[in-house]
Order: sequence, then structure tokens, then C-alpha cells
Amino acid sequence: MAELKRPPKNIGELRLYMRESLVDAAAFFGHDITRKLREFRDEGRDVLFLSSGGSALRVLDRIDTDVISPYLTIGIFDERFDLTNKTSNYAALRTTTFYRRAVERGCRLIDTQTRPGMTIDALADYYEKELRTWRKRHPTGVVMATMGIAADGHTAGIMPFPEDPVRFRELFEGERWIIAYDTKDKNPFPLRVTTTFTFLRSIDLIGIFVVGEEKGSIFQKILEGDSLAECPARIIKELHRGAIYTDRSMLRAANFAV
Repeated sequence: MAELKRPPKNIGELRLYMRESLVDAAAFFGHDITRKLREFRDEGRDVLFLSSGGSALRVLDRIDTDVISPYLTIGIFDERFDLTNKTSNYAALRTTTFYRRAVERGCRLIDTQTRPGMTIDALADYYEKELRTWRKRHPTGVVMATMGIAADGHTAGIMPFPEDPVRFRELFEGERWIIAYDTKDKNPFPLRVTTTFTFLRSIDLIGIFVVGEEKGSIFQKILEGDSLAECPARIIKELHRGAIYTDRSMLRAANFAV
């Protein structure tokens, strides 16, 4: 049996933080978000804070209340187009204590729920305009985002396309920041309105939450290859500022000595 390696301190330029359990990792992630938001607030910089759906949502309620105030604009990182909004990531965000505090404390909100009669392309255009308008109005502001990684390697609503890398590049490597597309049989929630790699690479500060034994094999796959079409989560190796938050069970399942 090959000797197990110690986990790296960094993945690309992102620092890797391991905590003992999922709960500990979430608490540390929330503490780190609070620390950075407090720093930006004290510098007088506006912040666009975008949360992914799924497991990363659980971190939001660990953000200290005192850093939630009108310098923050809050939205979701990737969205599911759904005329009922039952599967909307923004609708899930609305169930958090963090969201309630944001409303109470006067934060601006970018609501990406599907409105009656709205098409998927119209929702993508709306979100694209919101992001670009924020950037234009706040040239010295900071874009922060949280991001999760699924067991199949998709992230931020960007699904693998190993069978069609050309189509993958057309969707996620163009000029747009937000695109609408149908994942078809790639995911139980096929209609997506999501960020592109073009936007992802422009984010100022990213926090990636990847925990649990079930994520070990995909973490190995991220480290061992380069094709984004095969494994979109490999984009984390290209991002320039931020950190990855994980737990011991995930790294152990990825065959690291921890």
C-alpha cells in the first residue's frame, strides 16, 4: 500500500483549512467570513456577498450580526429556474436567520426567484444586469462568494460536459457573467441560471465549503486532473484569493494522512 501523504497547505493559491468535524468546519468558515466582512466594513468598502445553495447555506447563520448592515448587497451564487420557486436557491436563502437579519438591518437584496410569466433567459438577463450594475456603481467594492462542491464535480450550477468540451466552453467561458441552460439528465434540477467561469475568475474573495466522507473521491479527482469540462470544480485551482474549508473525514476519504 502506498504511503499516505499529508494534505497540502494550499490548493493553487487558496489556503486549505481542516477542522475536526463538519460542525467545526462550518463554525470556522462562518468566523472567517465575519472577520473579512468586518475588515471591509471598517475600510468603508461596499460588499456584494453571494452565497451558493446546498451545504454552504448552513454557514450563513454563523456570521456575526454586527457585520450585517447596508454596506452589504446579498444574493445567491447560482439559481434554479422554477415557476413554483420550490427548488429556488434564493427561496432557500430566505429561510435562514442570516437572511432575516439582512432584511431587518437594511441590506440590499438581489432576488433571483422566478417571477410569474418570466422566462429562463429573462431571469439570466436580469441577474446579469444586477451584477454588472453593482460592479459599475461600486468600482472599489469587493465581491465575495461562498461555493460548494457536489459529489459529481459540479460547482456553482456548472455541470460536467466530458462528452462535449466545445459546448462546455461556449456556455461557461464566454463574455457573459450569467447564463441560462438546461442540464437535461445531468441533474435532478435541470433548468439553471448560473454564473460562468468568466465571472468566477473575477471574484475578489472566495470561500469553498467541502466536507464529509462522500466528497473524498471528488476531491482526489480535482487534484489529479486539469479538464474543467470533466470536473468543473477544478476551477478552484485557478482562483487567486480565498480559502477551502473542510473536515478530517473528507481528507481521510481522499487518502490523506490526517
